[in-house]
Amino acid sequence: MLMGWVHRRRDLGGVIFLHLRDRDGVTQLVFHEDQDPVVHQKAGLVRPEYVIAVEGKVALRTPATVNSTIATGEVEVVAETVWILNESRTPPFPMEDAVDVAEDVRLKYRYVDLRRPRMQRNIILRSKISFAVREYMHSQGFLEIETPFMTRSTPEGARDYLVPSRVQPGSFYALPQSPQIFKQLLMVSGFEKYSRSCAASATKT
Repeated sequence: MLMGWVHRRRDLGGVIFLHLRDRDGVTQLVFHEDQDPVVHQKAGLVRPEYVIAVEGKVALRTPATVNSTIATGEVEVVAETVWILNESRTPPFPMEDAVDVAEDVRLKYRYVDLRRPRMQRNIILRSKISFAVREYMHSQGFLEIETPFMTRSTPEGARDYLVPSRVQPGSFYALPQSPQIFKQLLMVSGFEKYSRSCAASATKT
């Protein structure tokens, strides 16, 4: 079974082609009216960004119809059953990478922007790089230790970024202006090899 978003749709009358998009890429689905009119009719209701699930048989494409622009371009799924899991309004911008979308529109519809293939590739690549760095640091004996990203205010003279505490009226959290305090605390505690990341924990002023 395949599940994902409908990336593209072509209706040729007796045959409907859908490009189904998920995290792994795009797969072409084929719906033949002469094979199953009910399934074909249901596919006719599908529009871009609908979420669907499909069962069918994988078939090789003919040499003339191979799509070299996608990883699954040599095969297609001849659909036997389709479920419409969720309908969708017309998206505010196309999902294609080549379409230039204004930054403010992308941020307004961030949940749509993150579906775009380029954004998916970027996030997956970032995750792989972070994992590789962590794996290497771990192999070298480093510990990954989280330190607060908000802490007690310290008088460096700069203006603090303060966040009021909901549970302690009159108290505030502050962004640390002296993060080396955490480094020194770890070093004198015996953690000589560590990598530091921020955590959600905090101490108040």
